[in-house]
Amino acid sequence: MRKFSKNFYIRLAVISALVLIVMAVSTLSDGRADIVTNVANMVIQPATKGVSFVYDKLSGVVDSFVRAGSYAEENELLKARIAILENDYSDIEAYKAENERLLSLLNMKSSMPQLNLQGASVISIEADNWYNVITIDKGSGMGVKVNDVVLTAQGLVGTVYEVGTTWAKVREIVDMSSSISVVCGRTGDRGVLEGDFRLAQRGRCKLNYLPKNSKVVIGDRIEISDTGSIYPQGVYVGKIVEIYDDDDGLTLTAIVESEVNFNSLSEVLVGS
Repeated sequence: MRKFSKNFYIRLAVISALVLIVMAVSTLSDGRADIVTNVANMVIQPATKGVSFVYDKLSGVVDSFVRAGSYAEENELLKARIAILENDYSDIEAYKAENERLLSLLNMKSSMPQLNLQGASVISIEADNWYNVITIDKGSGMGVKVNDVVLTAQGLVGTVYEVGTTWAKVREIVDMSSSISVVCGRTGDRGVLEGDFRLAQRGRCKLNYLPKNSKVVIGDRIEISDTGSIYPQGVYVGKIVEIYDDDDGLTLTAIVESEVNFNSLSEVLVGS
């Protein structure tokens, strides 16, 4: 019994000494973790990383949710801004096109000093299979009269047939009632340009009563004639796109295509 007690106290003393040495070494260490701390951190570190990962993910989700409303509002503002810019661009393009049309009319007026021309705006267009008529905003109060010609930079639109104080009605060259004496600028061959309801929608007219021996060819330019015409000569009408013999075998008929877009007229020149 005494022997057991003696061994017990010796072992206890040794263990105590070892603990004191470990504690002393830990206290005097150069900053390196002691065994207990190291083991504890090895156990805790994976759990800490897991918690940090979950926290970061949850923080991102919460942040996205909180900012979603802000993003939606910003997106709507950007859409509105884009719409405004697109509208501004369309307006600029429209102004540019209008300026180009007006400039071409001004150049045309300058190139035809023999005519007393003035600008006018188209205020209505009436077109069907039988009638092709426009109304312009110039009338007798501005010197417009019946049989005045109406032009664009692309050629003859038609002639005035009815006049009011502040307006005038114009019969287009493709109208069934239109009939104008014309001439081929290259050959001098003459004929009568008439509207045709089957051709009107394509901006075309018939050139009737060309002589059988006419030298006209496809592509020839047709102009208002100076013989037997109440309209000013030399005004461009269109180009020949087709030629064929008449049934009587004595004359030719040609199809003349105008370069005027009768469906989108906006500014014209009128005068004589």
